[in-house]
Amino acid sequence: CVVLLKNNGVLPMSDATEKVYVTGPNAANLDVMLGNYFGVSSEMSTLLEGVAAKRQAGTFIEYRKGAELDRENINPADWTTGGAKEPGTVTVACYGISPLLEGEEGEAILSPTAGDRFDIGLPESQVKMIRKLSDGNENPIILVLNGGSPIDISEVADLVDAILFVWYPGEEGGNAVGDIIFGDVNPSGRLPITFPKSLDDLPPYDDYSMAGRTYRYMTKDPMYPFGFGLSYSPFSYETADVDILSINAGEEINIEVTVSNKGEMAGEEVVQLYVTDLEASVDVPISALKGFQRVFLEPGESKQVSFRINEKMLQMVNEEGKFILEPGEFRITIGGSSPGSRSLELGAADPVEIMLAVN
Repeated sequence: CVVLLKNNGVLPMSDATEKVYVTGPNAANLDVMLGNYFGVSSEMSTLLEGVAAKRQAGTFIEYRKGAELDRENINPADWTTGGAKEPGTVTVACYGISPLLEGEEGEAILSPTAGDRFDIGLPESQVKMIRKLSDGNENPIILVLNGGSPIDISEVADLVDAILFVWYPGEEGGNAVGDIIFGDVNPSGRLPITFPKSLDDLPPYDDYSMAGRTYRYMTKDPMYPFGFGLSYSPFSYETADVDILSINAGEEINIEVTVSNKGEMAGEEVVQLYVTDLEASVDVPISALKGFQRVFLEPGESKQVSFRINEKMLQMVNEEGKFILEPGEFRITIGGSSPGSRSLELGAADPVEIMLAVN
């Protein structure tokens, strides 16, 4: 699970919540739990079951499906949005896509494009329902999204108070989501791919160059960057301690940063190291992930995290397809997401940057 948006006071769920209102086409949908490749399980927890299992004494759970996965309801009556607006209610809206729409073409029986996606937006039926849920609603809305690929949620991101992207989470996925929503687990997931704002930000499908693709070569701001993910604990990074500021071919350098948990809940931070070659003679990635470490921190605790920079991490591929090390200046960025202003806008901690010269 990757937390993409978290407003203070929404997650984890407050003990004072009187009613949890679960809605959406994916809440009780088994298809969105296992995806295409996980086989069949005799025991599975849906998102609805995972939330219901965490019910506290005095908290009422109510469920309405509300909308179909990818098409308008035949019955136009709205039996859903009114319950979400009752005082003391938190809505868990379970939306997104399904292997019925994407993936192996034989299983994508609702897909008009044999499992491919020609549009990365939410189905319009879901967008309309989220708008209705949000309209005039002063209660919190937690959006739980399923999917196996990026989803453009720009139309609804500002209408909800928290967003969890849970992929196709497996047989215990419902229980895992319940643990996160109710604060039994502090989330530490990170995005392994870049979410573009729209398909217009990507090169044509039949363009096989890397220009404009992935966090390594994409110059446009993403919707959600590679490596991004929020936690219930804010973390901070302090100035790195570097052995030397320049190295020669064949040498190694040790870099340390101090990572601190500034929150009130123990949690894990995924510390990521990126390298940018600032003086390369050929096209190179804007930045490239060269190492990461998980570090567990109690509230208020700080730890030093060390990375060993070696020659291989600084090499580039020349026009002959060979790995070489060129002299020049490199920028080392260590933080909780891929470098860029978009990560900071979304709430990632300020990273540490170090300039390194290769002789």
